[in-house]
Amino acid sequence: MDVDGKELVRIEAIINGSRRLRIAKGSGTTVQEVNHLLKQYTQARKMMKRFAQMGEKGFRRGGMPFFS
Repeated sequence: MDVDGKELVRIEAIINGSRRLRIAKGSGTTVQEVNHLLKQYTQARKMMKRFAQMGEKGFRRGGMPFFS
């Protein structure tokens, strides 16, 4: 099966869209609310990753990550 990158992205979007619709129906919310929750989750994950990186740098210098 030979599928180019654009087609793969389109297929993934269709699959994720139907999954989000199913989640919304099952939870009694709208697709927009599910999208909002997923966006918040992604942002929180990025922030936690940044904090972890800051902490590693701080501990390598021998200090506390937020008080250096």
